[in-house]
Formats: sequence, C-alpha cells, structure tokens
Amino acid sequence: MTSSRPLSRAALQSYWPNSLVDHRLQPLPEYKCIYVRNAKVATGTTLLWLHRVHTGDHDFTPVRSIHAEQRLPTPEDVGWDNVLDMLDGKAFRFSFVRDPVRRVESAHRNKVLGYPNRGGRAGVRRLRGLVRALGLRDLPAQGLSFDQFVAALEILAAEDEVKMDAHWRPQHLNLMHGLVTYDLVGRLENFDADLAKVREATGMPDVPIEIWKNASTRSSASLFSGRHDLLEKVRRVYARDFELFGY
Repeated sequence: MTSSRPLSRAALQSYWPNSLVDHRLQPLPEYKCIYVRNAKVATGTTLLWLHRVHTGDHDFTPVRSIHAEQRLPTPEDVGWDNVLDMLDGKAFRFSFVRDPVRRVESAHRNKVLGYPNRGGRAGVRRLRGLVRALGLRDLPAQGLSFDQFVAALEILAAEDEVKMDAHWRPQHLNLMHGLVTYDLVGRLENFDADLAKVREATGMPDVPIEIWKNASTRSSASLFSGRHDLLEKVRRVYARDFELFGY
C-alpha cells in the first residue's frame, strides 16, 4: 500500500477485498470523531462505549452482540463525502492496536477454538480459509491446534496478507496504513488512559466503560510458552506491525 493514492471510498475499499469498508468505520459526527475498527483489539468494548455516549443510555448492555445491537450512525447515515472529510482531517481519527503476539493468542482462543459451537457462518468461513491453507479437506474433529493455526497464518500471509481474515490480518492493514492518518493510535495495554485521551480531545461525556466479552483473553497462560519456533514465525508474519507500533 502506498500513501500516494487520493483518499476515496474505492481506495479505502481496496484494503478490504473480502468485506465492506462500511463495517470498519464508525463516524460520530456530533463529537467530530471517527473510529476505525481493528479486529481483536477491544472493538466490542469500544463500540459499547460509543453507543452509550451517542444514545445517552449509560446502562445499555447488549443481550447477545454489541455489533448487531448497537445503534450508532453508519457511513451511509452520515454520508460518504462527510466520512471522507472526517478521515481526511476534519475529525478526530482514532483506533487501537495491541501486541501482535497476544492478538494471535486471542484470535486462536476466541475464533478458532470452540468450533462449531459459535461464530455462525462467518466463523465457518474463517475456519475454511485456515483449513484450505493447510491443504486439509476438512476441519479435524479435534479442531485446529495452535501449531496448525500459526502454520496457516504463515501460508496466508505469504499468499496475500491483504486477503487474510480481519481477526488475524496484520493490524497496519486493518488501520489502512499509508492512506489514513490518525490523531491517536492507542494501545490495548493502555486502554483506559488512551480512551480518556479520546474523551478529552472530543469533549465526550465520561460514561461507564464495560469490558465486552472477548476483549480480554480467558487465560493468562501464554500459548507460546517454550515454543520459540512459533514465536519467531509470528514475528515474521507481523514484522511490519512490530515495526510501526513499537512492540
């Protein structure tokens, strides 16, 4: 990706060949800000917080999915010309990143384990991509091991990292690096303090922040413990993220 392309809807969409860019952008025009979602980096928690800010319903808690139940304005609601202006500097632009190693662990725990009991059709599509990359005909009865998951990430990144699923795609692509400039790229590891910076910059009210489900991993035990071979593979796949975001 280069920074020489003009900012346009088509240019944004080129970063998302497998889905709509509309689903990645969350404008909030009343506070002159726009949030760019980065999968597996507290998107549910951030959307819940923004929903409470936007609606004034500070006690709102989704029944099943904040992604399905939030009532935030869409790019179509706001108008694409306005959204492009916001991304071009007429609004406070922000997103969050996290340690790529921890993000891979979280993706395996939350998006790969537990199939077929959760994830719906989207979850099935994600796993089919991993199975195909590994040259398997079907998902093993015991599911994909962490070793297999990392091996699949290597293959998919070598094929075309832009087409990887957003939950394990390099974060700089999710943030459309080279096309969109940010006022703040916060860190999940510093989430509360960085969210306070967003609030201060935009004049948002201080509303309750609730960690939404998979925003934190279920276990503190590292899946890379004693596996320097897997760690090195992940460092190679996400080398650009480590470089850009200082991990």
